[in-house]
Amino acid sequence: MVRNLRFVIIILFFSLTILKAQNISVSATTDTTTYKVGDYIKYKIEVKHDKVISVNMPSVKDSIKVLEYIQTLPSERNEVNTQVIERYNFIFSKYDSAKVTIPAITLEYITGRTISKKLIKTNPVTITIRTLPVNAQEDIRDVKDPLKLPPNWLLISVIAVLILLLAVLLYYLYKRYKKKKVLKENILPEIKIPPYEIALAHLHELEEKKLWQNGFIKQFHSEVTEIVRQYFEARFNFRALEMTSAEILAVLSYMEEGKKIVQTSDNFFSNADLVKFAKFEPIPQVNDTMMNQAYEIVNQTIPAPPQNVSEDKNV
Repeated sequence: MVRNLRFVIIILFFSLTILKAQNISVSATTDTTTYKVGDYIKYKIEVKHDKVISVNMPSVKDSIKVLEYIQTLPSERNEVNTQVIERYNFIFSKYDSAKVTIPAITLEYITGRTISKKLIKTNPVTITIRTLPVNAQEDIRDVKDPLKLPPNWLLISVIAVLILLLAVLLYYLYKRYKKKKVLKENILPEIKIPPYEIALAHLHELEEKKLWQNGFIKQFHSEVTEIVRQYFEARFNFRALEMTSAEILAVLSYMEEGKKIVQTSDNFFSNADLVKFAKFEPIPQVNDTMMNQAYEIVNQTIPAPPQNVSEDKNV
């Protein structure tokens, strides 16, 4: 008899322990019971249960049809000894006056590693929605002021940094443009010296060297012919430095401005070729003649200055 009594006591002890381990409660509340049309209704569900219990929260937004859903607020979870307290917060609203009962919401939960689901319901909550007093003298306004969200400081900071970078870039481009403009203004235009001025200057320099007077006859003839050939290239735009004397004379004979110096050029190159190829030792008078012929070739082919249009009209 005593043995059977002990067995019963042990079974009752384990049953009470299991029941205790499965404690769970749920409640639903609102921040008040009376609201005006358009007020925010703060609805809260609080679940208290042991740690071995896992609760599955349903979609409250879809479960409550008697109110207008506004927002889901962050949930809270606290643990005290072996118990867990979970709070779920929501915001609803109502735009008609009425007495409204928020229905009970069913939650699912499981205990430990069991697969079978159990159900528990919240209590229904009844609230009253009252109309606003109407003043016909006032302007029309919203029933509820718009919900003000806190400023997004991260986004504001990013936009400020981008604006600053854009300003720096624009300043850099502006300075670069100004610098290029100043450099462009300071660059002097290229002064193009006419070919005849260059040739005459070289002939004057050659005269001052007095090469043939000092016995450098071949060097004198080589330099004076090169000056004339370079002048032909620049003045008449053909490769006189690479041509023979006969080829140069042939080209000049086809040019209107070159025809008047063909004979002088023929005499000039004939004397030069004698010194270069026949080892001819010219007398001093021949050297003077070649220098004079070089001057004549250049002077006779100097382009005529452009006539003034106004002067032509006056004539």
